[in-house]
Amino acid sequence: MSLIKKAIISIFDNPIMRGISKVDSIRKLAFRYVGSEQVDDIFIQKMQNLINQGYRITISLLGEQYNNSEKVQKYIQNLNEIINKVSMLNNISISVKLSALGILLEENICKQNLKNILDSCNNRIHIDMENSVLIDSTLNIFDFFRKELKYNNLDITFQAYLYRTMKDIDDRILSFDWDSKPIVRLCKGAYKEPFDKILPSKSKIDENYYNIAVKLLDNISKVYPAFATHDHKLIEKIKNYCQYKGISRDDFEFQMLYGVRQDLQKKIIEQGYNLRIYIPVGSEWYEYFVRRLAEKPSNLLLLFYSLVKYEK
Repeated sequence: MSLIKKAIISIFDNPIMRGISKVDSIRKLAFRYVGSEQVDDIFIQKMQNLINQGYRITISLLGEQYNNSEKVQKYIQNLNEIINKVSMLNNISISVKLSALGILLEENICKQNLKNILDSCNNRIHIDMENSVLIDSTLNIFDFFRKELKYNNLDITFQAYLYRTMKDIDDRILSFDWDSKPIVRLCKGAYKEPFDKILPSKSKIDENYYNIAVKLLDNISKVYPAFATHDHKLIEKIKNYCQYKGISRDDFEFQMLYGVRQDLQKKIIEQGYNLRIYIPVGSEWYEYFVRRLAEKPSNLLLLFYSLVKYEK
């Protein structure tokens, strides 16, 4: 994480600055990147409109790192409400973080909560990868449900900025004969990690991302790759490799965040590629908004304008 990103997060993630979350103009700015605070009829219609335009959707209920059972239960309650409300829509998956399902309390609690969700849901459930401390337990839980219990609607994420990721994919994904292809989502990674666990520069991360992408595309008989990136250079390299290898556009997809690079999102759809929009929802939107500010500091100008407008 760059010094600028660290500084922005440090400034805005404190009790005094968090007060701006109540300012209407700030909320309006934040909800350029957050789908909704509640999954109501208006939000459902918004999702249907996107689906009608050819987009696929992943809904992510905001919240993570819970070491409190009440928060875990509240998260699960809200998640079940979302699942029930979107069950009638096609091309929608649900993303979850295991630290919101109780893995920090006890692994068996997390397993039972995830099992309940899988049993009650017709949608695909996607496990987001979190910080490196949780990777092994996350992969173990994924193996347990996907390999042993045969929940074929469960998918997984990997992060290209970690040294270990290529080996993890080889050992835990590509070495197994799946009953049905898991969706393997590849992102760059956003968690603060010790320097010895992550690649040292953006260029090295980009190189590793592309190499992993090629590895996944060379194994489309086993997996369905999902490339989560807004990096147009990487996207073009992946497109070119697929064209060179004669890989069908039906065998993979791109993924992008809601409200980010909408021009590029539209272009990808118009070119006939599959694109899934990752849409965060929920009351814990402020932390997510701060991360978006940190990733795109130019938004600080919009934030400043919103605050000045509010003061007037």
